[in-house]
Amino acid sequence: MNVSRFFGITNREAMRQVRLALGPDALIISNRRVNGGVEILATDETSLSPEIVRRIADEEVAKSSTAGPVTMRSAISRPPAQPAPQQPKPAQPKSHAPAQAVSAPAVMPAATPSLPAGADVMGAIGALQGALESRIDELMWGNQLRRVPQAVSLFQTLLGFGFSTALLRAMLKGLPEGLGSRAALQWARTELVKSLPVLEREEALWRPGAAIALVGPTGVGKTTTVAKLAARCVKKYGAENVVLLTTDTYRIGAHEQLKIYGKMMHVPVHVVQDAEELRRIIASVAAHQIIIIDNVGISQRDRFVSEQAAMLSAAGREVSRLLVLNASSHGDTLDEVARRYTHDGGSPLRGSIITKIDEATRLGAVLDTVIRYQLPVCYVSDGQKVPQNLAHMTANELVDKALVKNQQASALYAPSEADFAALMSMSEQSRPRDDKAGHTTQRRALLPNLLTVARSSKAPLEVDEIEQAGRYIDENVLASETYALWRAYFKGEAADSMGSLTQHFLGVARNEFAEDADQYVLALHDHVGLRDESAGGAVGRLRATVLLNHAGVPWCSPYQQLTLPDGWRASDGETALRAPTGYESLQKQMQWAAGNVRDVPLLHLFDGATVSVWQSATAQGLAWLSACTRTTRVVDEGSATTVGAVVKTLDFHPVGALGTRYERAMVQGVERGQLVVWVATREVSLFSRQNGYTPVQLVAVRVVDRRDGTVLREATGLADATSVAAQTEALALALLVHAEHKTALKFAARWWPMLAQRQWADAVSRRALTAMQVGLTTWDAFQSPDGHTLLSAIQGLSGKAQPNQAEAVSAMMKLFTLKEMTA
Repeated sequence: MNVSRFFGITNREAMRQVRLALGPDALIISNRRVNGGVEILATDETSLSPEIVRRIADEEVAKSSTAGPVTMRSAISRPPAQPAPQQPKPAQPKSHAPAQAVSAPAVMPAATPSLPAGADVMGAIGALQGALESRIDELMWGNQLRRVPQAVSLFQTLLGFGFSTALLRAMLKGLPEGLGSRAALQWARTELVKSLPVLEREEALWRPGAAIALVGPTGVGKTTTVAKLAARCVKKYGAENVVLLTTDTYRIGAHEQLKIYGKMMHVPVHVVQDAEELRRIIASVAAHQIIIIDNVGISQRDRFVSEQAAMLSAAGREVSRLLVLNASSHGDTLDEVARRYTHDGGSPLRGSIITKIDEATRLGAVLDTVIRYQLPVCYVSDGQKVPQNLAHMTANELVDKALVKNQQASALYAPSEADFAALMSMSEQSRPRDDKAGHTTQRRALLPNLLTVARSSKAPLEVDEIEQAGRYIDENVLASETYALWRAYFKGEAADSMGSLTQHFLGVARNEFAEDADQYVLALHDHVGLRDESAGGAVGRLRATVLLNHAGVPWCSPYQQLTLPDGWRASDGETALRAPTGYESLQKQMQWAAGNVRDVPLLHLFDGATVSVWQSATAQGLAWLSACTRTTRVVDEGSATTVGAVVKTLDFHPVGALGTRYERAMVQGVERGQLVVWVATREVSLFSRQNGYTPVQLVAVRVVDRRDGTVLREATGLADATSVAAQTEALALALLVHAEHKTALKFAARWWPMLAQRQWADAVSRRALTAMQVGLTTWDAFQSPDGHTLLSAIQGLSGKAQPNQAEAVSAMMKLFTLKEMTA
């Protein structure tokens, strides 16, 4: 049976698609409203045979009644003998009568026996319709798994984040074909963001005279959340405009706790015993005052849920109820809570507040519940502190939090590969679809024409090379995230704020850290000058923080500082007319990284610092490694000397297994396999009159070409004595990573003038972020051992085997544009 799914914003639009695809005699199997529009399942009149309908009817009627099989069968199918004349059909579209559509090709014969008294015909028809929709749904889901094998692994991944099978099955039916694993996950993130309801603006909730009531089970944190909300309102509207009420007279000390909060904020607190007292107190409150009501926690299985809802409905003022959901609860429990409070007979729930996200291993279950019951998230609570631990978050931020892998979380309740063996076996039987073949044909027809314009005449470039490069972009974490960011900037889309983008990239880094099981993360802080010849040359300076794994593979650049003629600005929103000094800017970078990447160990990499900066970083407990010159003064065995003098006395030894420790293709333009890295360390001290002596590690590195012994690079650095990268080899490789990544910032500077100016409020900061990301990606194409397909495309588009920085940036721009035009 060939069943198709159609989606439209309106019922008319969905039906138009059905008629275009299947003709005017299409059979409508299901017509339902879903998030964002209308979904119709339909088939042609030859697909839904009477045998299929009869078989399903027999099963369902046998389950529900012993008196109805013969009657139900005769009611929905033609008799095997001569058919009776068809009765006129009612004048209504099939989309409004799914049950009628199922039975349309078979009409009750004129001589049908009368139904037995008491036979629930409509109930049986409803059961038949539900069973048929369920079967069709299962059929479409199975077809999707065979058609799009990536749905299986994505299904498993999202289950591990806590999302329900019901939501995932509904969402993944729309998963496009041909996506790689990373592109598929990005598609799922976008779908979740579009589906997740959130309160767009706080002001929409806190209008003058608003009455907000928190409801939910016991122990979810309603009283503490009420105090946080009250503090928020007091700060914005003043204590004289806020009134607190509590109906919680059951828990010992519950209302006393709220009274203490009220006394601290100078806000009156009233204790309510019953519905009559609630009406009386609310009537005494001025019309402009905001009322926040703390209700007694009631189990979702308690009959008093409905009584509480009725009491709030009869309060004498419109009360907006917010359901408080505990993020650490099990998904089934959250579903039961939401279902009970949604159908408790009271006024519709206005939204939800998610609490205890700091205690939750996974956030998928609570976001899943919010999506399915469409309860806009107003606030999120992540601790007990009043009023600090309460935030209003966007859908992007919430989804990014939900998709962060928890390294400490047990996999006990997450599905494994073995659990999905059956689904994987189904996916292996995938077969190409005609429409996919048609799309591929169109794409291949379009690409050669585009390549004729884009590529250089000096080197051939085939369609397959561009497609392979596109697949690499979709799969590589740095390239895929960069392409999505560049695409939004290129198309002029500014849906995500800088704060949301920053949190997203931090989540990407946390995910990669957890997946690689790294010991620490490198936070590289550096800067580069910006030039724009169209603007007369030098225009400013860009400082950036790049997060990498311990082997030097970059993930993202979540923080930037930008100095331009009109002032200084940082990506976290800090601004100033005059830029801080270089040392102050560096310290801001380290403090930002330490404050925002608190859950993983960091090793800060930088250069150009002073003794005071090094000693300050050590005093703050930061792990750091700083490149330094040979003239840097240190104290060795009680005597003042220089780094260069100490290095001359050191014994160097080779670093073993460079190929597995350093995941870069080249150093100084020489392939990694032809290199030997020698390293030496010595414990020395720093001295200043303000802070005295501070012990540090002196690290010296020499990169030697094993073919002829040529020293390709020498580097020296200082590290705190208790660094997370305590091993000598680890410090040496980190120093090498810092030296090689200076080229990446030069690529970013090349990208800056190629990005058009935008008119968004945070356009300059977004431009800096985009320049850094695409600069990193361009540089990584030359450095990644797995990036040969991307490098090959760059070489082909530039026409040179060794393009310079400007040529490589231009080629990468062409590649991104080709990918966008043929997507």
